[in-house]
Amino acid sequence: MKVYLHNTIKVLIIISSGLGVVLNIIQSNMSLYSLTYFTHQSNLFVFLVYLIFLFINHKNHRLFVVVFYQAIVGIVLTAMVYHLMLRPSLMGSSFEANDLVDILVHTLTPILVILERLFFSEKQILKRNYPLMWLAFPFVYYLFTIIYVIAGGIFNRGTEFESRYPYFFLNFEENGIVYFLLVILLILSIGYSMYFLNRKPLIRKRD
Repeated sequence: MKVYLHNTIKVLIIISSGLGVVLNIIQSNMSLYSLTYFTHQSNLFVFLVYLIFLFINHKNHRLFVVVFYQAIVGIVLTAMVYHLMLRPSLMGSSFEANDLVDILVHTLTPILVILERLFFSEKQILKRNYPLMWLAFPFVYYLFTIIYVIAGGIFNRGTEFESRYPYFFLNFEENGIVYFLLVILLILSIGYSMYFLNRKPLIRKRD
């Protein structure tokens, strides 16, 4: 029964993350432009690792564990940054929230992933240095945005939010480095929270 429930939530995560990415591409007139955003890259990352996780059992392989949890950190970061930092800053603008894609990529997929890890994760498989390693994906994304802009890319093209930066906390020129450091701190907080939660079972067994 537990295996059935676990596989069910894996399938739900695959559907939610995959559907969010695909629908956004469709809404963008079949353009892959949406994949320039961390939100959709993190959802695509989750889609791929859970697809592998569903069919191939690598749950205790060190490399798989590091990459798998990197995707988890990415999707949780997506949800927290959006709901705590981005959405409040968009209030009063022409931004339309709460459509299906928005709910899938920012809320439903992260919630499903958190629930899957809380109730079905293998315990004591994370090492103390892993949260530092999980800074890699956000750092690579930051490098990607620099290269993208140098190559002539613009984010939110044609809207009131058109910018060389996908997110305001990456705009050091106007907003300084404080918000960026807060995001780094948030990533480490997510990573170490996962590390400590992984050390002990969610529910203690009675003696």
